[in-house]
Amino acid sequence: MEFSFAQSKQRRVYLLYSLVFILIAACMYGTYLVTGNSLIWNKDPLNQHVPLLIEYRKAVLHFLTHPLGPHQWWSWRMGLGSDTFAIFSYYTIGDVFAYLALLFPAGKMVLAYQVMVVLRLYCAGLAFVWFARHFKLADWVIVAGAVVYLVNSYLLYASLAQPFFTTTFILFPLLVVQVERILQGGSWWPLAGAFVWMLVNNYYLAYVLGIGTFLFLVLRVLTHYRGRLDYGVTILKLGLATVTSLLLSAVLLVPEILTVMNSTRAGSTFANGLTTYPAYYYLFLPKALINGGQWSFMFWAALGIVSFGFLALVYVYLQPKRYPLLALSLALALVMLLIPAVGAFFNGLMAASNRWTLLIYLPIAMAVCFLLQHVGELTRHQLLVMSWATAVYLLVVLATYFLKNDAALFVPLTCLLGGLLLLWLIHAGVVAHPGRWLLALILANAGFNAIYAAFPYNGDFASAMLPRGAYQRLTTQRYGGLEKGLSKQPTYRVSTLSQNDIVSDVLNDNDLTTGMHNIDSYYSLQNQYLGQFSQDLQNTQYQANVPLRQVDDRSVWLNFLGVKYLFVQTNGANATKWPQGYFLDQATAPQYDYNAKQPAGATKKEDLPPIQTVRLKSQQNFPLLYWQSTAITPAQYRQLGPTAKERALASGVVVADHVAQKLTPADLTGNVVKLKSQLISNRFNQVNPANLHYRDAEETYQLVLPQLTNKQFAKRLKESELHVEFQTIKYQPLTLKQQLAAEMAHAKQTANFNPGAALNEKSVWYKYWRYHLINGSPDISYTLQLTSKYGTEKISQPKQSVLSFFKVVKNGTMNVGYFAKHLPTQLTFKPTKLGTYHLKYQVVAARLGDKYQSEVRQIQAHGLKKLHFAPNTVSGQLTTSRYGVLTSSIPYSKGWMATVDGHPAPVLRTNTAFVGLALPAGNHRIKLTYHVPGLRVGAIISLIGLAWTALLAGITWWVRHHRGA
Repeated sequence: MEFSFAQSKQRRVYLLYSLVFILIAACMYGTYLVTGNSLIWNKDPLNQHVPLLIEYRKAVLHFLTHPLGPHQWWSWRMGLGSDTFAIFSYYTIGDVFAYLALLFPAGKMVLAYQVMVVLRLYCAGLAFVWFARHFKLADWVIVAGAVVYLVNSYLLYASLAQPFFTTTFILFPLLVVQVERILQGGSWWPLAGAFVWMLVNNYYLAYVLGIGTFLFLVLRVLTHYRGRLDYGVTILKLGLATVTSLLLSAVLLVPEILTVMNSTRAGSTFANGLTTYPAYYYLFLPKALINGGQWSFMFWAALGIVSFGFLALVYVYLQPKRYPLLALSLALALVMLLIPAVGAFFNGLMAASNRWTLLIYLPIAMAVCFLLQHVGELTRHQLLVMSWATAVYLLVVLATYFLKNDAALFVPLTCLLGGLLLLWLIHAGVVAHPGRWLLALILANAGFNAIYAAFPYNGDFASAMLPRGAYQRLTTQRYGGLEKGLSKQPTYRVSTLSQNDIVSDVLNDNDLTTGMHNIDSYYSLQNQYLGQFSQDLQNTQYQANVPLRQVDDRSVWLNFLGVKYLFVQTNGANATKWPQGYFLDQATAPQYDYNAKQPAGATKKEDLPPIQTVRLKSQQNFPLLYWQSTAITPAQYRQLGPTAKERALASGVVVADHVAQKLTPADLTGNVVKLKSQLISNRFNQVNPANLHYRDAEETYQLVLPQLTNKQFAKRLKESELHVEFQTIKYQPLTLKQQLAAEMAHAKQTANFNPGAALNEKSVWYKYWRYHLINGSPDISYTLQLTSKYGTEKISQPKQSVLSFFKVVKNGTMNVGYFAKHLPTQLTFKPTKLGTYHLKYQVVAARLGDKYQSEVRQIQAHGLKKLHFAPNTVSGQLTTSRYGVLTSSIPYSKGWMATVDGHPAPVLRTNTAFVGLALPAGNHRIKLTYHVPGLRVGAIISLIGLAWTALLAGITWWVRHHRGA
């Protein structure tokens, strides 16, 4: 069908769509509300979207009331400190819906956020209706297409988990229409406007939409305009739209690009190392097409369309010459879905994430529209082909059903067969008002998919949403209320213990609500230097978007970061793994679980272990900025192990050679002691960790430390923290054949323990084979576990399907814990996956006795005095007796500028990741000021863009005016 800009003035379709949307919204979101949930997911929205919306609203109101006043570009409350412009530009600045928060009072931000979730989806449907009106389609057909466009697995998930992804469903139809306008000889100005919105909305999504728009342009020209396009004029118009939009958007794009280039995202493993997807992906992809109630995506290949969409796809390929663009684009999409490199390319050359599939719902919805519009023209031959295609599809789905049954497919399959039957009945002429029946069928299918996804019995969607009122409670009880009364100045920081959840069942990284300065942070873009520092110290908790977390509770590291308080849940993991120097400061009222295992001899509740949130305090936290006169050169630093690097933070400062040569070399002797170790199997044999053949899942090992049985030697290591440094970790998984053989051998051995026991080998073999098939194993993932009296430490290699949280693990340092008196003589070690491990490790003790405490006292004595904080600025005074370096735990960025005694001073990168200054002897006034890198340049380019736009607008007006005259 032809794309026309001569639209009917009739607007009734928008009213009809609005009425239908009420029903769709009731199914998609009303189910959550009826069952007591909110529309806030317990991960990204809890940590990022809701609190950042609240913070951004404050920033906008401040700008509106103080337009010429200082604006906060740096926040001390986002982890160790972050560029607010970089974070807001990713999440809120370009999001037009975020500004609706200004219409709500401050106390209704949770309501505002949920209203925006629904409103975004409504606008996405409006965009489709507006798009579809460029074709000769009946109103009911357009509305049915809008339902297909909105109700799919992608939006059922993304509209709640990543709300700004919904905006792409608004933008893509706009972009397609404006490109088509240019191809038909129209104005380029609307496309420039759409491009500006795309670019400022979110740089990542702009990247995806930009590629998608380019693909549409290429395919549209190939299928429709190839021989009749004025290429010169068209390219000129496209170029003007592109250049104008880039110039106008530069104020956001330039800082964003610089942030990305200097973030932990740079240098990610392409496609997570995949060349093909696991077998289960290809096996279950067909059923994912209509499985609209799912939320567990395979590499973000969401699909999950209304079942009638399958019939529409068959219809398109029955007439490929009539719908060449749809046929070619959907075939290309299928090929793209099969190749991990495509997902990685669309995902910024990172994980093989098929988020780009947001682009395919527009052609699918249009395919449905075209089938509905011409349903009365279907021939018997076409219906027979549809029937055979449906039968084949059902057989494919049925085959996978025996491997992994899925109750959610019952209604989609029923609706698919119902839709096919309805087409036959319409063809036979026995159905009155076929449009009503078809619309009702599509609405019923979409509504059920939405309800099934959100209803509590499914457990998936509903269990991941916060109950109503939970967000408000979480913000006030994040630390059990124990943060009340503490200073909110950023002179110190707080943290929790690793694996110890005060609030269970939620991802609770960012803290933007209590006023505390938690070292943990979870944002899409993180400081590259901070990430490298975390990896240098082999932080087992490191992830690209969460670089520190709780730094595995390592004492010196926590002190260096200025962590004065730790909040701990006594019934959580690692509850007794207190770092050195922390003591009980305050606790909530005790509660008792009478159903938990009780200590022997307990006669009253006070004999039971109390359940409390406790606040630990340390007097050894380093100042935010402090002076050091002892140095470690980069070459020395590279020679140190991860524990020695951590311990050296108290002994000296790592600076460039030209600065280090002016300082006294740091004394690192005695900081760390290496320990001998042996790995003993529970088969009573010593094993070689460099070539560990792990073939029985029940086998465990003891990591024995023989030197510590010597009392004199052990006494020297009191007040030490025990680390196991894995310098090399290589894992070679078994082949599927080897894996099955090992598991069958274990099953036979276990069965032989009981006389007369009979093992059904075929059944057991099938059970193991099916497990590995549907889980994509054997794979590269594994976990190494080390257990002590404090708990279990882990080093984990994620699966390649983890996407954003994937990392290649080659090393890691486990913190077993701090021991004031005696280090343990042995630890329990256990891998979780069968295979061959090549491990090279060293057990070390970080000595935290008199020498360390003396270094801490000296650091604290040399802290920057009269510390003063202002927007984007920290200042203070310091008197030094000789040349030295002012170092800090402020993340380094090229945005920092410094003055010493009123004169500009170069900012140093100290300890590989933090802000520092070289200071001569004397009394000094020091001031650090933060500026957003690239913002000034971007603003200048955008001002040039405004002048450029005004000039072109004037030329356009003059040409049109004289042409009209």
